[in-house]
Amino acid sequence: MQRSLIVDPGMAAALLSGRKTQVRVGTGSDLARCVPGDLIWVRESCLAARHEAGRDIVTTLRRAEFVIFHDGWRHDRDGRGVAGRRPGDTDYKWIAAWHMPRWASRLTLLVEAVRHERLQQITRDDIRAEGARPLLGGLLWRWPRPIPGTSLTARRAFARYWNVNHPTPGDRWEADPAVAVLTFRVAPEAM
Repeated sequence: MQRSLIVDPGMAAALLSGRKTQVRVGTGSDLARCVPGDLIWVRESCLAARHEAGRDIVTTLRRAEFVIFHDGWRHDRDGRGVAGRRPGDTDYKWIAAWHMPRWASRLTLLVEAVRHERLQQITRDDIRAEGARPLLGGLLWRWPRPIPGTSLTARRAFARYWNVNHPTPGDRWEADPAVAVLTFRVAPEAM
């Protein structure tokens, strides 16, 4: 079974840099059933494009030769990729991560460990592995953009980030739901 993980541009950057090596998911998620050795492909919002008359043209997924990610990376249907300029036109019609086809994924994660715990059992090291960055020697914490702002503690930063992505009552930080913690690394064939 192929499982996928949706990430925003900031989390994609954290994955690519190696800063993000963990993810927490609710126990009802399909990802909660992962075991070590499973592969997870990463979904990101992207632009469908083709090369025509010496330039990149935004098009439909059906006609796309490649996709362009927020950081400018171009990923071909055959799996090759190349760095490029960031898309500058704000009128482009972005494809939501959920609709990104498998061929367009530039990252595959290899699950190395899985554990189950309550959400609030997260440690400072876990929060760092989730992608948060300390500022000023840990006096402030922040998430990669597009999540704005800073927090005074790692736990507050994570709670805020979690609640942005899990707004449903019972799933929020305050409810302390049961979660599966997946530790992973980017699979070598995807690098």
